[in-house]
Amino acid sequence: MDYIHIAISARLAHGDLVAADGALAAGPRDHGVRLILMKQLLVSCANVIDLEQTCRALYKGHPAISEIITPHRRNFEFAKYIRNIAVGHVNPALSQRTLEWRPELNIVLTKSDTSAEAFLGYAVLETAINTFVDGERHRIFDSDTDLAYPPDQTRFLNFLGSTVHVGVTYCSAVAEAALEQANLPDLNENWLELFAKAGATDFAFITRKG
Repeated sequence: MDYIHIAISARLAHGDLVAADGALAAGPRDHGVRLILMKQLLVSCANVIDLEQTCRALYKGHPAISEIITPHRRNFEFAKYIRNIAVGHVNPALSQRTLEWRPELNIVLTKSDTSAEAFLGYAVLETAINTFVDGERHRIFDSDTDLAYPPDQTRFLNFLGSTVHVGVTYCSAVAEAALEQANLPDLNENWLELFAKAGATDFAFITRKG
């Protein structure tokens, strides 16, 4: 197991979750900015479940880490689903369903102003939310979500906030456990060797497989 990679991934996800959550909690008035922060939180939550799939061997020595995320795994899978079809890239089938769900887009799509584009972004997001179904039943919520309807918006933000807070706790615990095994060199004692190696770094193109 690559403990360095796990520690870096956990620290990055932790930092992203804390920063974006704090920025969203501050209540930015711009709807486009709020949407960007929500998307970032969904991406970061998706990164948490990706991380979880690579570090389960840590649970053997730290079973409490598994207990943090296991009851909430479906929530993180929901975030990953949204990331994969609506945030990382937009799935063509989602585009078609969004236009069906929001007929207003037939006009909105002809506009290029920021308000129209924010409306489009929310429409795509809420359509993605509504497609997380098992047959006729949504896997998380008890009804369709309309983000323009305050109770639905609050329900989704509560889901997102609670998932983020679990992710923050989980990433902190994972990073701590991974660093116990990482054997990081002491910078004060090995600085000359480490910086000499840094100076000789050969940057090469990194493929998706690493």
